Amino acid sequence: MSAPVFIYLTPPEGLVPLLTPARLAAFREWLWRENTEHLSAEELADIDSDEELKALLAFVDHLLQQGSESLRKPPTRHADTMLDLLDELSDYFTREETGTPEGMELATDLKPTDKQVRASDVVIAVNCPKRTFELWRHLVWGRAPDRVVAEGIGLRRNFPSMGYWTSNEVRQVRDDLRQYLGEAPDYPPLTGKGRFMTSLRLKLTRTGRGGAPAPAIDAIARAVDRAAREGAGLLFAR
Repeated sequence: MSAPVFIYLTPPEGLVPLLTPARLAAFREWLWRENTEHLSAEELADIDSDEELKALLAFVDHLLQQGSESLRKPPTRHADTMLDLLDELSDYFTREETGTPEGMELATDLKPTDKQVRASDVVIAVNCPKRTFELWRHLVWGRAPDRVVAEGIGLRRNFPSMGYWTSNEVRQVRDDLRQYLGEAPDYPPLTGKGRFMTSLRLKLTRTGRGGAPAPAIDAIARAVDRAAREGAGLLFAR
């Protein structure tokens, strides 16, 4: 079963200012609980042997001390923990048993599946400019702060988790979707050649066979419209 993708509003700069001290503290508490509440007293006494958890907690403590801006250029000792941190943050933002994290708001109630998001990548690649296709890669594969678009950490991961767009990127995507794609329910390409090439690529690719692109494009189109109106960025978590 493909995971649902949650789309949240963020501050204009995207992920980094979303990680306030209060939210990081709540995340740290959740992370510890998730990894220890099932342990016996004997296992809990031996928790120091869990090097991955220790590294994650140390990174969060660093962010609490230095501020979330240090995510942009983490110290060398924490660099290898970046992907693990983003994965855990994604789990934290998508935990449904406790509802939407405090202080956060979904940009849309629509939650396309990961397969549908991957299928939408084909439509964007064929019909939209390179600038939006590159941003779409961050939606599909994930993104770490301040990486060059479509390069670096987080791309082409086997298990994508979290990506984001800034408010400027949101407006760019909104404008390109309006110019190069039609409207709901199918969001067809506006040109005959685009429709043919999109149909062909969806048939030929594993991504296209895995899901229908329209639900993801619909959810994202609604999210970027709202975020653009409010001057917000977007976070994509699964």
